[in-house]
Amino acid sequence: MSEHRDWEKIWFIVMLLIVAAFVGYSFFGIATGSTATYRNGLPLESGVPKPLPNGTVIIYMEGVQWAWVPQNATEIVYSSNGTQISLPVSNQVITYVNGFPYIKVMPNQPVEMILYSNNVVHAFYIRLPHGPQNVNIVPGINSYSFFFAPSTPGNYTFHCAEYCGIGHSYMYGFLWVM
Repeated sequence: MSEHRDWEKIWFIVMLLIVAAFVGYSFFGIATGSTATYRNGLPLESGVPKPLPNGTVIIYMEGVQWAWVPQNATEIVYSSNGTQISLPVSNQVITYVNGFPYIKVMPNQPVEMILYSNNVVHAFYIRLPHGPQNVNIVPGINSYSFFFAPSTPGNYTFHCAEYCGIGHSYMYGFLWVM
């Protein structure tokens, strides 16, 4: 009978050490900011390649009740010595048709959306031929969406996928692949 109790005590201590290791690892990640926390933003640019591909269009997009408002756009270009240059291209990329934003890009062009909201939770949803993207946007925190524009020219609708109020159904825009 005493033999079984000794194995139970050893098993309990081993499991206690494993749980303590996981709790310590999680606490260290939160304390240093290396995990996804509100302090650093969600999702911490996890899907954004570093460095960005040559020709990437970066669009700063604000979600407000009840519209997508592209703030500005820049294009990343690398010089012959490898230096990154940010070229402002807002007037060539961002247009409005009937009050809705149109983001003009070339086929297969890399696109990074830096998304933020200052009022309520929104969600940026776009269905692309290679798969849909859905990114939640928490107020006051930058969220990121990186994708390559489709190779087929056309309009691809993006909209809010999180109910944000009475005008939610009119919160959309278009990715215009030219």
